[in-house]
Parts: sequence; C-alpha cells; structure tokens
Amino acid sequence: MFWGKRQFKAADYGPYQDRLGDLQLANASRHREFMMVSTKVMANLSEYYVGVPAKELMVLFDGFEPVAEGDLPKVVDSLVVADMDAFRERFKFRHELRRS
Repeated sequence: MFWGKRQFKAADYGPYQDRLGDLQLANASRHREFMMVSTKVMANLSEYYVGVPAKELMVLFDGFEPVAEGDLPKVVDSLVVADMDAFRERFKFRHELRRS
C-alpha cells in the first residue's frame, strides 16, 4: 500500500473521504487496500492518513505528503474508511488502550 498524511480542521477532510470511498467502490476486488484513519493533534485539528493500493492513485490526494508504512501510527483515534479486518491488522484505537 501507498500512504499519505495531511492535517485538517474539523470536517475539511470530507472531500477526500468521498474520493476514497468512490475509489474503493470502483476497485471492489481491492477494497481492503483503501483506508483512511486519523489521529488527534489538538482540539479541532487531526492528522489524516490515507492508504491506496497503487502509487498513481496518490495524485488524487493533493497536499498529502508520502508516509512509509513503517512510519504509520500504530494507535489512531478514528477510522474513516476501511475494511475492519484490514484495519485491525495495522492499527489499534486509542480508546481501546485506555480500557486495558
């Protein structure tokens, strides 16, 4: 997978969520390889990570800087778009850690 990250205030990430969802539907056989998650930076500001199966698709996510798979956060605050099994292979929710 190829990953990018970008910070957004409030719901400004919405157009990219829609774009990722459209790509996921158009590439149904690879739906597990489309993801968007976020981590809180501060109130009303989050870092969004988008993952796609092909590098060429990253051009559709302007302003996202490349992120190596090994540099992804292991713990996130929100799942925006993802197959749940594929999500669980890479990430944990912050709120789940607090319960432990």
